[in-house]
Amino acid sequence: MEQRFSDLIILLASGINQRRMYFDEHPKVRAFAADFSLQLSRLLGETGELEFSFGVYNGKFIRNGKYLVGPSIAGRSLITFAERLGCGGFAFRLPTEPHDAAAFFNLGATVKDKVGTLDDARRLFDLRGVGHISLLPPYGEDKGKPEDQPDDLLENEEDLGDDFSPLMAVYQSLYEIVSRNNELSRRGHDVDIQDARSFGETLTRSTGDVLDVMQFIRYPDYDSYTIGHSVRVAALATVVGRRLGLDEDLIGELSTAGLLHDLGKGRVPESILFKPAKLDPQERAIIESHPALGAQILISSGDASELMVSAAWGHHLRADGGGYPRMPGWHRPSFAASIIHVCDVFEALTAMRPYKRSMSPLAAYEIMFRDRGSFDPRPLSALVHALGLFPPGSEVVLSDGRRAVVSLKGHDLDRPRVRITHERSGRALDPAARPLIDLAGEPGLEVVDIVLIGATA
Repeated sequence: MEQRFSDLIILLASGINQRRMYFDEHPKVRAFAADFSLQLSRLLGETGELEFSFGVYNGKFIRNGKYLVGPSIAGRSLITFAERLGCGGFAFRLPTEPHDAAAFFNLGATVKDKVGTLDDARRLFDLRGVGHISLLPPYGEDKGKPEDQPDDLLENEEDLGDDFSPLMAVYQSLYEIVSRNNELSRRGHDVDIQDARSFGETLTRSTGDVLDVMQFIRYPDYDSYTIGHSVRVAALATVVGRRLGLDEDLIGELSTAGLLHDLGKGRVPESILFKPAKLDPQERAIIESHPALGAQILISSGDASELMVSAAWGHHLRADGGGYPRMPGWHRPSFAASIIHVCDVFEALTAMRPYKRSMSPLAAYEIMFRDRGSFDPRPLSALVHALGLFPPGSEVVLSDGRRAVVSLKGHDLDRPRVRITHERSGRALDPAARPLIDLAGEPGLEVVDIVLIGATA
């Protein structure tokens, strides 16, 4: 249930992003407003609550005294909106109507500077007709919710690991640049290669496992999926590049290529791109044009490297010469394109998409290895060895009935290091009392199942 509340926050951020691209009464903006209103009404109806509230503190979303990791990564536009308003969060009361949500999106997209005092922000909401939505005071000023005070939250942040906060800031920046470039691509404007390269290099230089936070990211709508896909491909390309022993500059180029590889989809009509039914031959041909369109966008920018153009052009080319764009039989994709191709397919199989459950990494590996001729074996093997059968962040069930989260890939692909989170009875352990176990040293203990993201949503 709490995951669905988190999804509502991402929908709000996506609505602001849509309003940034389109005008107030655009069908997409209205559709997001109607969807948020409907989802909110349904969820509160199921819980019996009359209000949905969440906080914003230290650049992150908070609910019930806990940081919301995935929404904080994907919802930077909403965090920025709260910071400009000088508030500590938002409360949505029934009935929050579509026109209330649309007015909220409009303000979120158009307020560019700090408003002033919290009272000024509240008057602005009244003036713009934002009904049934309240602004919460900054944390530390609301004595009515002691469980959400900053000291508790900082303790919660420490539970997530020393490298978590810097990585989350990196991911927020990656989401922002992909979102901005997608918007520029849709509008036919030049994209920002320099910022993409800068953030890609920042990801490459990041300490810790750059995949640590990816398990928190869900896609409740197509907008967040489109952005999140490229961010995850960039992270995977970084991991594969490290495993292959490539130099840091080249890994930075690969990471940037991952952020930019799908730019051409911005030129594909959304009625085709997001069509839930099977595409007809003409529609298939249009969507298969996106690699060439992306390469053209990058070439026109004047700032993209040959590697980035090659990866955008060739990320749907098979190692055996098949795929698209159609090429002569003797042509083979570049090594960079082969790396992005492996990461692109693995991400698509394992990510939680709108209306689609995720697939376990093991099942994804099986599909990819069965498809003989599709993938260059070097990056595919590097991906498996870098992630293991149970990548960090995977929630797993052990043979003794306990549940755990994978902390590190072990020496053996099927025996990672895990942190126990639940007893056999299902009782959750206190974060301070969650033991770390290396399954390599526990011959009688093994992973027997993986809990898929979205399986219980």
